[in-house]
Amino acid sequence: MGKYLVFLLLLASCANPKKLHRMMDKMPIYAAKECAQRYPIKERIDTVQYEDTELLRAYEDEFNYMSQMIDSLLNAKCDTLYIDKIKEKILKIPCKPEVKYIIKTQENTAQIEALRLECDEKEKQFIATNTKIETELQIIKEKNAKLLSRNIWMWLIIILLTLFSFRRQIFNLVK
Repeated sequence: MGKYLVFLLLLASCANPKKLHRMMDKMPIYAAKECAQRYPIKERIDTVQYEDTELLRAYEDEFNYMSQMIDSLLNAKCDTLYIDKIKEKILKIPCKPEVKYIIKTQENTAQIEALRLECDEKEKQFIATNTKIETELQIIKEKNAKLLSRNIWMWLIIILLTLFSFRRQIFNLVK
């Protein structure tokens, strides 16, 4: 009995990605609920206002034209009843036309989270590669310093051997 229980636990306890994908395929409702709960869709609504300058300019031109006509009527010495009505109509200036665009953005947070995790993984890989390269560079610098000092000693030995081999000719020149 104990053997079967251990064997059953060994088979049931491992949950690798393939098993998880198969389980999600078998139970898509629960997988969708879990994804919706962990990664909800964020909605953002932006409002953009757009002013139609051509229509506004046309309104202003029309208003100027009407005010000139009314001024000419007022100067024509019309009846006072009409003047009061015309002045009341002038007080109402046409409103400025505005067009509003409402932009609704839906953000897939699961995809963003997956990309963030992938970026973190890549960043860790780059940091590990960078530290490896820095240690190799330090080792190469140390080897370079050793070879430089060895090179200086070799030149000194070559110069001393050259002087030693030509010592008789040098002493003969000095005498």
